[in-house]
Amino acid sequence: MQHRAPRNTPGRHRRTVPLHSHRAPRESVAEKGRYAVAAALVAGVGVTAVTVATDGSSPAGAVPKTPTQVAAQASSPTTEVEPTTAEALGIPAAAAAPVQVKGGMAAAGLPQAAQPFMAQRRKVKPMPLWVNPMPEGSVTSCFGQRWGRLHAGVDIAAASGTPIRAAGKGIVVAAGAEEGYGNAVLIDHGNGFLTHYGHMSVITATLGQHVEPGDTLGEEGSTGHSTGPHLHFEVHQGSYKNPIEPTQWMHEHGVDINGCVELR
Repeated sequence: MQHRAPRNTPGRHRRTVPLHSHRAPRESVAEKGRYAVAAALVAGVGVTAVTVATDGSSPAGAVPKTPTQVAAQASSPTTEVEPTTAEALGIPAAAAAPVQVKGGMAAAGLPQAAQPFMAQRRKVKPMPLWVNPMPEGSVTSCFGQRWGRLHAGVDIAAASGTPIRAAGKGIVVAAGAEEGYGNAVLIDHGNGFLTHYGHMSVITATLGQHVEPGDTLGEEGSTGHSTGPHLHFEVHQGSYKNPIEPTQWMHEHGVDINGCVELR
């Protein structure tokens, strides 16, 4: 014999009232709207461009929208947004004013709006007034007496064909074959000094040409009275045929050609 009580028998311990729920009551629409508007104010969207995350027409199981989604919906040109005022949601008018952050959005830790690219102007490095006429080379002979006569310049040797450059700004006053100098160029710098370049294999400068520091005058060679490819470089003061020690003079003008006198 079974001891189960018959159905619908008085005294059976079946619940007649629903179980008590510990779930907190759902937030009201106005409360959710208040949070959405506050988030929109921080993001800089504005109260009138915000739709409440979950309105009264939303189904019970709808997922609340994030502030980012709300802002994106408000900025979409195809979305019609019903205006929502701060007063209607219980937010004081002062709180609905645009948020002013000192130092901009970045200082407040908020994302910044895209800024147009501004190309920065590069600083133009000024041209040097004087340069080494052949920086690739090394000094092989200096200014002074040699073989019983004055060696009036400094010899700088590099690979044959190395470009020879103008030491400074000036005008080419001579360009061509010149006795023992072979193919040579003379530049008047207009400051009382001239520079002379000898033994070139090729001359590219022309008579009367205005040159800037570093402009190519020709190529290193061994023309004239020469024992091997090199540049014979001279500095003249006042007029041609009045040579002075060239490396010290270049040093005084910011260019070091090491290997001869002690530069001071």
